[in-house]
Amino acid sequence: MKYLTLIIAIVLSVGCSNLANAHDPEKMADLASQLKDISAAVDGTLKFSSQNYTNPQALLMAAINSSQRILAPFEGYQLKVFIQDKNAVLLLCEDDVLLIEDAGCTAQSDIQHWQSTDQQACETTLDTNQVCTVN
Repeated sequence: MKYLTLIIAIVLSVGCSNLANAHDPEKMADLASQLKDISAAVDGTLKFSSQNYTNPQALLMAAINSSQRILAPFEGYQLKVFIQDKNAVLLLCEDDVLLIEDAGCTAQSDIQHWQSTDQQACETTLDTNQVCTVN
């Protein structure tokens, strides 16, 4: 009987810890939508600005006109911009774990890593030469 109690306690604690680490789908959908808008602005700024951006943070700030209000929903997360040729990829990470990855050249939010059971390091996995159409 004492083993049964121990097994039940272990199952409950594992179940509760998995629930505690889960991300709220509604919140993540909202963040993905906002991230998509920012990544489109970043990509457009990279492609159509007269300035040649090599600093990802400077590109992000230029794309959002340095508006901290736009970045407010992402407080507690990390936003990373990667420049691949003339395309930009924006990552949303938490504790160096990739949650959402979006190429600004596509209309939809590209990859929802937070839904995966495997944790991905906060590095881009998209190749914009494959996901972005060439004009």
